[in-house]
Amino acid sequence: MLLQETKKYVNDVLLPDYMDGYNDAIDIAMDVLDNIDFFGDGNGLSRLTRLARNIAANRKEFNDYVVKEFQDVEEK
Repeated sequence: MLLQETKKYVNDVLLPDYMDGYNDAIDIAMDVLDNIDFFGDGNGLSRLTRLARNIAANRKEFNDYVVKEFQDVEEK
């Protein structure tokens, strides 16, 4: 289950920063997940935050939520 913190991040940070007319919702979600996979290898220099762990643990729900919110913003 996505935390409210994760949903707030999508709406307040992720979509405003990445909706530039070139990215679609899936590209945005996949970029975030790729970054989590890259930095989340568990080495001592990079530890996942609670937000990143929540996204990683709920990949499908995160993708679906980003797509839904992206569409909602486009319709406004």
